[in-house]
Amino acid sequence: MVSPWKIGYCVVCVGIIVYGIWDYLSNFEKNKCLMTYMFEMPEYIQIPLGKRLKEKYPRYRLFIYGEGQYARKLESNRKVPVNGVPVLFIPGNAGSYRQARSLASVAHRRANDKRYSFHFNYYTIDFNEELSALFGGMLQSQTEFVHECVKKILSLYEYNKPSSVVLVGHSMGGMIARALFTLPEFEQSFVNTIITQATPHQAPGQLLS
Repeated sequence: MVSPWKIGYCVVCVGIIVYGIWDYLSNFEKNKCLMTYMFEMPEYIQIPLGKRLKEKYPRYRLFIYGEGQYARKLESNRKVPVNGVPVLFIPGNAGSYRQARSLASVAHRRANDKRYSFHFNYYTIDFNEELSALFGGMLQSQTEFVHECVKKILSLYEYNKPSSVVLVGHSMGGMIARALFTLPEFEQSFVNTIITQATPHQAPGQLLS
């Protein structure tokens, strides 16, 4: 005769398994994330930085983001006819300059749909997907390049010249944005707003260098 304790034990085990399966299949948080969709073809137009910077930073590039007719206007004019609020996206460890697309596209679309009196010019930096989180030595050259990009961006405006650039840093890009203020030759009034995403402000994820 089977012991009642064994029967009870089996019932409890089966109950736990059934409950676990039910919890796995039904007890999850509703996904509230929204996808960004493209209505026009995204374009990344490279900003010429001159021979000196090209030789000093051969792996790095600066782009301005555009879509559809707006992108064609940017491509057709060498001087880049910009008149919006400048925003510079700084990618992080192994990050791509194309990661700016979501933010730039939404900002562009909202400005058009809402007919705001202002719009954003989104710039983005190509660090050649360097592993800046693994070797801190890369951060110095990246920070210096961002400094040059900030100065270049402000020089592109002929009318209603902005006095500062908004910085958006992802991951280690946020650390680079902060590091700008440690450069002795950096004019601090050039940046008055920094937005960071997933940036290790308090401590690095791994101490590798």
